[in-house]
Amino acid sequence: MKHVNLGRTGLKVSEYCVGADNFGDQTSSGDAVRIMQRAFDAGVNFIDTANSYGPADKKGISEEIVGRFIKSRRSDVVLATKGRSRMGDGPNDEGVNRKYVMQAIDDSLRRLGTDYVDLYQIHAPDPTTPTDETVDAYNDVVRAGKARYIGVSNFAGYQLMDALWKQDRRGLAPFVSVQPRYNLLYREPERELFKVCADQGVGVMAYSPQAGGFLLGKHRNFEAETGTRFAEDFRAANFYRLTYWNQLTFDAMEAFIKVTEKYGISPNALALRWVISNPVLTACIVGARTIEQVDQNLQAWESDVPQEALDEATEIGNLLWDTAPWKPQMQINRGPSPFPGIDSPVNYASPA
Repeated sequence: MKHVNLGRTGLKVSEYCVGADNFGDQTSSGDAVRIMQRAFDAGVNFIDTANSYGPADKKGISEEIVGRFIKSRRSDVVLATKGRSRMGDGPNDEGVNRKYVMQAIDDSLRRLGTDYVDLYQIHAPDPTTPTDETVDAYNDVVRAGKARYIGVSNFAGYQLMDALWKQDRRGLAPFVSVQPRYNLLYREPERELFKVCADQGVGVMAYSPQAGGFLLGKHRNFEAETGTRFAEDFRAANFYRLTYWNQLTFDAMEAFIKVTEKYGISPNALALRWVISNPVLTACIVGARTIEQVDQNLQAWESDVPQEALDEATEIGNLLWDTAPWKPQMQINRGPSPFPGIDSPVNYASPA
């Protein structure tokens, strides 16, 4: 397992980061601990969670489970968590205003059973709070010793640049990392965000490198495999299906599977290696619901993926991007599939 610096910092993190989104929800507490142990036995030292992870009636349970795992090995773990999501019914129980930030970090530390996190992140932008107030509050979290570093998630390039400029202008602790959704089928961060990160030395921790399992060939012909997010998690209908559930993306996935068959590698290996091969990437956040899945992920991570396979996968991604750049709504365009070897009439609009 390779360990690299997080952006321009001296913090060493494994390129494989355990994503704890499912812990306490689709994954039991016991299995979650076993998943983390299996990953750490393979050389992983990086865990990412958030204050809101868990079922609606048990938000924060992921942090509690992670806290139990790290209790006896705190110095060996690079621990990342996030705040911003609604955790109560009050008007100030969400966001990144000073009041909520100070409350949220204390609540996260209590659930995690530690007096500091290595990386404290904004889960998503908060348009209701001035950026100056937010960067002030996060600077105070660092100065208080409650976080060693700070970062953001789901920020656009201009939002990250604005925050970095205000931090630099006022001599505040800077955001050192960003978490974007990024995979072969969703490459929006390349347009602007990655350019900012490369210029400013900001580390990139990509989540959803397997496109929520879509790239693994689990879902064919608009039929979702049972037991997956696409089939049973209501969030997937809003988050994943709006992006991937259309004929054009299904065809791109089928072309991707053909590449893996050609080179005798797993779709998982090619999906993960394609993401981490981007020079701006620091780490992939890889989730697992079961022990079997983490074993498969770790095996895929260490697989030898030839450069030719990466190049052919990139060609598929380029063709997808050129045919239907990501927009809130794709244009309807009927005709033959643009992917070589894929025989299907294409309706580029997502089905109703």
